[in-house]
Amino acid sequence: MSKIKQLEKLAKEHDYCLLMAKRIADIANDGSDAALAEGLAIVKEYNDTELEAHLQHEEQTIFGPLVADHREHLELCITLGKEHGLIRTLVEEMTLETAKEDLSNFARILESHTLLEENKLFPLLDSLFTTEQLDTILNFVPWNAQTA
Repeated sequence: MSKIKQLEKLAKEHDYCLLMAKRIADIANDGSDAALAEGLAIVKEYNDTELEAHLQHEEQTIFGPLVADHREHLELCITLGKEHGLIRTLVEEMTLETAKEDLSNFARILESHTLLEENKLFPLLDSLFTTEQLDTILNFVPWNAQTA
C-alpha cells in the first residue's frame, strides 16, 4: 500500500490485481473445462469493469507527466506501457481452446506488472511529482465514467 494519500485508490486496485492474478493462476492450474471457461469470463468481466479504467488512469495521470517532466524514466514508462498493451491483447485474444495457457500468461504478467509498478513506479512519484500532479491522479475520472 502506498504511503502517498493520492495513490491510495491505485494501491488498493493493485492489491486487487494481485488477488486476481492468484485467482486466475489457480483456475489455470485446475485446468478443467468448466474452470477455464469460468476463468475466461472472470477475466473479461474484470477487464470491462475495472482493469481497463485502471490502465487508462495510470497512462493518463502518471506515464504522460513522468515522461514529459522526467525523461530519465522513459524506459520504465515504455516498459509499463508495453505491458499494458500486452495485458489488453491477452484479454482480447483469449479463447477456450487456449484458455489454460492464456489464463496462466495473464496471471503471470498481471502479477509481475503490478509488482513492478508498486516497487519502481510508485516510489518515484513521491519524490518527483508535485502536489498538483498527485491530485490529478487522485481526481481522475475514466472516460466511460464521464459519460455514464
